[in-house]
Amino acid sequence: MTAGRDLDLLDRLSQTSRALGVITAELRVCQVYDTPLNSETLRKTGNTLRSLGEALLARAAELDGTPPAYPGRCALCGAEPVSHPHAEAWMVENRFCADCIDHCLTDTHHDHWCPIDTFARAHETHPQNKARIDV
Repeated sequence: MTAGRDLDLLDRLSQTSRALGVITAELRVCQVYDTPLNSETLRKTGNTLRSLGEALLARAAELDGTPPAYPGRCALCGAEPVSHPHAEAWMVENRFCADCIDHCLTDTHHDHWCPIDTFARAHETHPQNKARIDV
């Protein structure tokens, strides 16, 4: 199953890479002919890249499995304190800050996947992970 997820992720990366070349060429033509950039195209491209970037980072974090660089800091952004430092180690609130959790929960894109989702899924599907503090 993991190999299938990795192949799906690599397919997304490949499709995005091909589309990015076409989009970049179209945007350059706009600049050459002094035409304003299309905000909807920029927004859609930005959201696609953000979603793909989060998915890649989530997979890297899943493969890495290391705790955050600064204990007590968010494992995703590394800047903010975790939401509830005294929560049990298997809880999302013990690993991520409130802003990152909120961003994850409010992202409505159907292909959204981030390290918070990966962490939560690992503890949903593998109850034995709840006893591990280093996850």
